[in-house]
Amino acid sequence: MEGETKTMRKISKEELKQILEKHKIYITTSGKEGERADLSWANLSGADLSGANLKGADLEDVNLSWADLREAYLEEADLRGADLREADLEEADLRGADLREADLSWADLKEAYLRGADLREADLSWADLK
Repeated sequence: MEGETKTMRKISKEELKQILEKHKIYITTSGKEGERADLSWANLSGADLSGANLKGADLEDVNLSWADLREAYLEEADLRGADLREADLEEADLRGADLREADLSWADLKEAYLRGADLREADLSWADLK
């Protein structure tokens, strides 16, 4: 609703594990089974998601600051407005990801795949893109 203020969702490690398992099934069955991951507005600051398959997941406005996303598969994920400050995205696959207005300041993006990613109005201050 217009003017509504959203608050961050808290997701336990067990809930996150279940969401990732359902999303894996969703991906491997081309959406016929399982469930697309919806982690929008979730507080996952500091989470270990290294190697996770979040292709096409809804991560709008998620807090992934300080998260370990090394080698994560985030192709075509919706990361609009995501907080990725100081996140480790080394070798992450972000091809075609929507990163508009995301905060990637101080993020480690070494060897990340960014082809086709939408970075309009994203904050890349001090991000490592080497």
